[in-house]
Amino acid sequence: MARRDDMLGVSGAETVIGGGVTVKGNLASEGDIMIDGSLTGNVTTTADVTIGNNGVVKGNITALGVTIAGSVKGNISADGEANVRETGQVHGDISASTLAISSGGIFVGTSSVKDHGMTKETGAN
Repeated sequence: MARRDDMLGVSGAETVIGGGVTVKGNLASEGDIMIDGSLTGNVTTTADVTIGNNGVVKGNITALGVTIAGSVKGNISADGEANVRETGQVHGDISASTLAISSGGIFVGTSSVKDHGMTKETGAN
């Protein structure tokens, strides 16, 4: 039988906060992070963050990619894709190169697209 985190494709995550675990404080890593418990604090990594179905984060997330199947109350900054799954809830702003919200996913906030080297015209001098 496949475990829930295996279904999300994160069984190889370097840092895992499992269901029933509560953490208060900031979390920084250079590897993938999977949260299926509760974390109050900011999450920062140069890799990917996955918030599992039972995961709850109260804080900001900065990562390469972010997948939310649980709940986030805070801002998300992803250099790549931010993905709110059908069971996911985000109450905060999302800044990402790509944003995907599945049917049933909840997003309350503002979104912005990151500009990676593209020239924007800001007006005449």
